[in-house]
Amino acid sequence: MSGSVSPRLVPASEPAREQARPSLPLTFALIAAFPVLGTVLALASMPTSEIIPLLGYCAAIGVGTVIVANGGRRLAAGLATLFLGNNQ
Repeated sequence: MSGSVSPRLVPASEPAREQARPSLPLTFALIAAFPVLGTVLALASMPTSEIIPLLGYCAAIGVGTVIVANGGRRLAAGLATLFLGNNQ
């Protein structure tokens, strides 16, 4: 059998990974953290006019982190272009 082609072995593909989702108690804890932090800051005599923007910025950073961590790089790049402008 000269000139015959020997079969090639193809490695088995890996099973698709499931996306990790946060548990329900963790989600509630993260949501409850904002009013608790706001209350603590108010009790520490921080003005409300500073607390609300601070918590808003913290939430925006958290949302951005989750988007990037979940593979939403294209969405994050689009949002960055929208907010930072396209300087090409």
